[in-house]
Amino acid sequence: MTDSNEQHLSDYLAILRRRKKQVLGTAAAIFALSVVLAFAIPPVYRSEATILIEQQEVPKDLVPSTVTGYANQRLQIIQQRVLTNASLLQIVQKFNLYPQKEKSEALDNKVVAQMRRGIKVEPLSANVTDPRSGASMMATISFTLSYDADSPEVAQQVAGELAKLFLNENVRIRTQQAESTSGFLSVEEERLGANLAELEAKLAAFKERNTGRLPELMNLNMSQLERTQRELEDVERQIYNLEERKLLLQGQLATVEPYTGRSAGGRLREAQTDYLSAMAKYSPDHPDVVRARREIEALKKEAGVHDGRDQIEAEYKKIRAELGAARESYAEDHPDVIRLKSSLALLDTKLKAAPASAQLGFAVKPDNPAYIALQTQLDTVNLNLKAAKEQRARAKEKATDYERRVVQTPKVEQEGLSLQREYDSASKKYREIKQSLMGAETAVELEKGQRGGRFALLEPPQLPDSPRMPNRRAFILLGLVLGFGGGIGYASYAEYMDRTIRGSRSIRAVLQSPPLAVIPYISPGGNVLPGGGTRAEGVS
Repeated sequence: MTDSNEQHLSDYLAILRRRKKQVLGTAAAIFALSVVLAFAIPPVYRSEATILIEQQEVPKDLVPSTVTGYANQRLQIIQQRVLTNASLLQIVQKFNLYPQKEKSEALDNKVVAQMRRGIKVEPLSANVTDPRSGASMMATISFTLSYDADSPEVAQQVAGELAKLFLNENVRIRTQQAESTSGFLSVEEERLGANLAELEAKLAAFKERNTGRLPELMNLNMSQLERTQRELEDVERQIYNLEERKLLLQGQLATVEPYTGRSAGGRLREAQTDYLSAMAKYSPDHPDVVRARREIEALKKEAGVHDGRDQIEAEYKKIRAELGAARESYAEDHPDVIRLKSSLALLDTKLKAAPASAQLGFAVKPDNPAYIALQTQLDTVNLNLKAAKEQRARAKEKATDYERRVVQTPKVEQEGLSLQREYDSASKKYREIKQSLMGAETAVELEKGQRGGRFALLEPPQLPDSPRMPNRRAFILLGLVLGFGGGIGYASYAEYMDRTIRGSRSIRAVLQSPPLAVIPYISPGGNVLPGGGTRAEGVS
């Protein structure tokens, strides 16, 4: 026999033989417990739906979407909105979930929390390439939605209801975001349109107020100014020539007699000369003076000359008499007195302008053809000169106006550029908002028609044919393994705590010296107990 302290396989087998009842008892107890638990735990069925996150059907270059954000972000928002207490309570009431709690307690947060624990949303991500940047990134392409229930039918129904809620909520959220964007852009379009109309009115008023001084008319004003200056120079030369022509005609006209010798006008002129000579030598009552005056009156009638001074004097005497009578009846500020005073002042002015002598206050048309021709030419020159001077005045006025326009154009241009920049900026913003609004309205129709990024039910929830948990076979097998493991562990612990001395190795360990001899114990059945090296049969 060996005295080594090392454990051998025979030692372990001996321990198992000694502790086999403890090992089997413990294993049987744990196995029985696992079997009871496997059949006592109620089954849980899971129904699962797979929802695919599809991209927009219409190319984004043609119809850009107004719904922003990543798919997983939108999924989280939808999950928070769908799995609210109100929504879950509606599902509980619709499918009569947890009826035992309806009898004992109200549908409160505990019921909702219990139902929420049975709902699982698991996104599925994949490595995709961003079409805009070309970078590789992880993106959510689908997700699974499952519900755990005690009944397979309930699990399928609730999973289907949740999937429908997720699909509808996605459409509602996308449509709501698109309509919100469209509404905002519509308000902005109206505001910018009103601002643009106001700027258009300001610009129109500015152009109307600065007609002729606008920058785009600068070249036209310069050309018109140059043209007017040339016209003014031409008119000045024309006036100079007409003045010379007038002086020449006046000189020629002074050398020509206006009347011929035998005409009434000529004889009247001679009678006038004789009358003036007689008046210089004699008194007004002298026979020669009276004769000359009578001859003048006769020639005046013959020549058809009318002297208006007598009529003016008669009218003057009449108005003066009426004024004297009015002053006797009215005050100086009476309207009739004022009117008569005005008429008398006007007649007095006419009398002062008329010839002093009735005999000298006549006008006879010239009858000399040469004189008449020169007078006609002089009258024509005077008319042309008057027209030329009027044309010169108009040209000066036009030149001054064009000069003022040219001088004021830079200041007008500065103000106009400021208004134009403001108008161009507002017009650009309005066009951009208008274009964005049209895109947003198209995006609304796109979302309503479910042509945008949508959730598609790839796999509807199926009726589960077996419970998800517990797995009775695995549970029983695990109980069997744990039973034997627990039995062996219990036996090992019992062996470790047992201080009985068995065999020479135990004595050696206690006495710190080997025994002189080993006598095996022979049981009544003839079996040698552990520690012995022989086997005897039939020995007592």
